[in-house]
Amino acid sequence: MFKLRPEDLEVMFAHARREFPNECCGVILGALGDYSKNEVRPCANIQHQLKEKYPELYTRDADTGYFMDPKDLKHAFEDAMKNGKTVIGFYHSHPGHEAYWSGEDHRAAMWAGSDEPSFPDASHVVISVYEDGVKGHAVFSWSPAEGRFARK
Repeated sequence: MFKLRPEDLEVMFAHARREFPNECCGVILGALGDYSKNEVRPCANIQHQLKEKYPELYTRDADTGYFMDPKDLKHAFEDAMKNGKTVIGFYHSHPGHEAYWSGEDHRAAMWAGSDEPSFPDASHVVISVYEDGVKGHAVFSWSPAEGRFARK
């Protein structure tokens, strides 16, 4: 079962506040069942750079989308392997909106062109952030029985 400590949430919330009005994004490393080992790793959102370079492929900007910097992900994955951790979750913010699972969130979490999630055991935290701060968050996990990400 996926569980976050208050200090994990605070790292994510601070990241969301810092990046507003753009989306923040990151990865959560840990060991399922031992949440004392959780490590929240903020990642750079390179959506804006991708849109500038490839506007026909990346139509969203960083205020309505995110693309985690592959270098940040690589470092997080390498650190996880070195330290006996795994990817237990991902997070991103919805600036100026509530914490909900969007169609874009679903597409980003799935293997390209498939009905299977890229990380079926990882939960996804969506943070609602406005100019005056974080309004809340929601956690979504893959439900094989339902064939979708469901709120937990």
